[in-house]
Amino acid sequence: MKHNLRMVKISGVSGIGSRRQRQAAFTLVELLVSITFLVILMLVVTQVIGIVQRTWVRANSRVSQFREARKAFDLLSQNLSQATLNTYWTNDLQQLSSDALGQAIQTPTSYKRQSELHFICGPTTQVLSGATGTNYPGHAVFFQAPLGVVRTDNKGSVNTANLSNLLCGRGYFVEWGSDQFYRPDFLRQAPYDQIVPVRNRLRLMEWSPTAEMNDIYSSAFRNNPNNIRQWYQDQTTGALTGEVQSGDDSAAAAGRYFTRPIAENILALIISPQTENTNTSSGVVSANVYDIAKNYLYDSALVGTATSTTSAQGTQHLMPPMLKVTMVALDERSGEFLSSADNASTQSKVMQGISSLFTSASNYTADLEGTPDSPGALKTLLLGAKLNYRVFTTTIALRQARWSY
Repeated sequence: MKHNLRMVKISGVSGIGSRRQRQAAFTLVELLVSITFLVILMLVVTQVIGIVQRTWVRANSRVSQFREARKAFDLLSQNLSQATLNTYWTNDLQQLSSDALGQAIQTPTSYKRQSELHFICGPTTQVLSGATGTNYPGHAVFFQAPLGVVRTDNKGSVNTANLSNLLCGRGYFVEWGSDQFYRPDFLRQAPYDQIVPVRNRLRLMEWSPTAEMNDIYSSAFRNNPNNIRQWYQDQTTGALTGEVQSGDDSAAAAGRYFTRPIAENILALIISPQTENTNTSSGVVSANVYDIAKNYLYDSALVGTATSTTSAQGTQHLMPPMLKVTMVALDERSGEFLSSADNASTQSKVMQGISSLFTSASNYTADLEGTPDSPGALKTLLLGAKLNYRVFTTTIALRQARWSY
């Protein structure tokens, strides 16, 4: 009797435990709901990771591209700050008569400024012969500076390696074109010439002949005022004719050609010559700092805008005391988008839009960024084309301007 009761109690305990175990398990519906939530969570996480990755790649590309643009901008600014004209005073002679040998008898009447060097900047299509259409947006600048860059392959000639202050010509401008002739030699040979496609880009070009190839003192150019610009656009070593335009290998091209790209995806270069102040009481005729180059064009060989009430030469044989330099750069993705054949209409619109801007210095702000209430024309153009860009701007004081002359 006692044994049977004990067995009933054990059986009863065993039944209660089984019910508790069945109550603690998940049902099929609960598992399906849990899996559904897990799948949704994984999809959200995957999308977030994808967005973060794309953002990082885009930001890294933009930072990397703008780093190269910053280096090129710093190089341009550093070289421009060393520009010189070596201006001096000379007598302005008046001929009185001739002697028995036919030689002129002259007498000095006044002093005038003189220089054998040259400084010029302005819209590229006006400064560079042959730079036409929309392939050369923005401005160009050409000048002389004591940079001391010499040839290193002149064996048997005068050793100029230690002459660090030799006078060199320099020039900068933006050009649209391919990298076909700037590639390493192996990329121009089969099969790599077909595997790696040619890249069309807007590039900041530097014209940098060595001191031995400086034509500024050439009598063929100096004796004729109409040929003064030929020192930087000579038929063989000029800024455009000196570009690599054939299938020469890189070693041969390095010895003959002096124009090379120093940065890609540079949309425009804007250079505005300016005076240091606008105080009309100090003798300056204009109240605007940019009036010495109202249309951005400044040529030191020409009689320019008068800088005082007594200056007959104006800005002739003078460099501007200040240069406001602006460079507009695209990131790599925007540069690739602009060069794609599928976006030819956008490319044409952007290039034509830039070519129509920066022709009047008084419209600089309206052409570039504008104001918070009225965005600039360039900003509107680039944002409308969904291009990411950055603007680099600095004001350079030319130490050798000698504006008091």
